Amino acid sequence: MKTPWIAFLALVLALPAFAQEEAEVVPVEEGAEASAEEAPAEAAPAEEAATEEAPAEEAAAEPAEPWAIYVGADYVTTTLSLSAPATAPADEFDSRMVRIRAGKKLFEGIGVELHAGIDQADEDSGEMPLDSYYGIYLVPNATLLDVVELAFPVGYGSSTFDGSDSLGSIAYGIDAELPLRVFGESLPDFRLTAGWMVYYQKSDARVYGANVGLRYDFQVDGLGNPFAGLASLWPFGGDEEAAPAE
Repeated sequence: MKTPWIAFLALVLALPAFAQEEAEVVPVEEGAEASAEEAPAEAAPAEEAATEEAPAEEAAAEPAEPWAIYVGADYVTTTLSLSAPATAPADEFDSRMVRIRAGKKLFEGIGVELHAGIDQADEDSGEMPLDSYYGIYLVPNATLLDVVELAFPVGYGSSTFDGSDSLGSIAYGIDAELPLRVFGESLPDFRLTAGWMVYYQKSDARVYGANVGLRYDFQVDGLGNPFAGLASLWPFGGDEEAAPAE
């Protein structure tokens, strides 16, 4: 009788040991370490994808800022005043030309401008023919009453009249320009201009005159193909966007 009870008692005492072996689980700390080791492996593809996308974003160049350029034509009446001895009056001769100019804005308040002249003198009426005129100027500018634009060309000009020696010196002047867009935003970017210039001023002579004309402002691409922006120069229409290809 004692033997069955002893066997039963030994079995009861052994049950906790069997339960512990079957229910053994990984400790929480070991499980956390295993998850931490697996997480970088899962995140690696995302990091690789970000690394692959970064060069593509860096390679995408920012669009170049367009150049603000303008061209103009002015009708100019000039006076050539030659110095003479104090006992004699100075000789003065009238002349006329069409002045072609082209410029580019360097900054918001200043630009650079090139000039060239085409003779329009009437020799039959005693006007002095112009052989050549050219000039290069820095042009500070400002806006008056948010409407009229004022420009102050200062630079170097050179003129030649009827086979004479070249008359070159510092030249300066003022222009007032009225944008047509003040009358309507849909109008082309033309400006009516009027001004006065001193083209030459030294002890031997002076050349000066008034001008009226027209100026047109436009923009072209700053980098890449220099002809890419020429399609936008036409001031009348042509702004409609092309329909997307199907």
